[in-house]
Amino acid sequence: MSRKSILMVVGSTRQQSYNQALAEYIAAQLQEHADVSFLDYKDVPILEQDAEFPTPASVVRIRETVAKADGVWVVTPEYNHAYPAIVKNLFDWLSRASEAGSQQPTVIAGKPITFSGAGGSTEAFYVREQLGIYLKKIRMNTMDDTGVGIALPMESWVTGQLILSDEQKAALNEQVKQFIEFVNV
Repeated sequence: MSRKSILMVVGSTRQQSYNQALAEYIAAQLQEHADVSFLDYKDVPILEQDAEFPTPASVVRIRETVAKADGVWVVTPEYNHAYPAIVKNLFDWLSRASEAGSQQPTVIAGKPITFSGAGGSTEAFYVREQLGIYLKKIRMNTMDDTGVGIALPMESWVTGQLILSDEQKAALNEQVKQFIEFVNV
């Protein structure tokens, strides 16, 4: 069995983001089993049909990157009980045809995906629930409906550092194991 590639998508561009730190923790666990990279998509413009064709270079680049990955892992915060606009915009672009009028499958059709999120007491539940619905609707192959959520302890909010309990690490490590199996099917 060849080594798989997992593409990490972080839904926060904030410096010292909890979700960036969470994605780095997950990537470190994945590296034993797969090649891991992070998608840089900050330069992707807002999707609007007037700008869709010719396709912007940044969108061509992210589509090519996603197409090469065997699986995608989204790690995102929750904004007002929903996903950040940057995450929605990314997947809106990825769910569109690469050529006007094309009936070909998109680069994400059937692509294995899972997701996690760190947040307050809700453990980013609402964003994870919405991603489960949205990603299925755009024809991605979701591993589960809600992924793994992390409730940040008060100490994290005070220090600005991601602090994971042993139970949270165990849940994430189990998600890593399951996702590697899911991608290898």
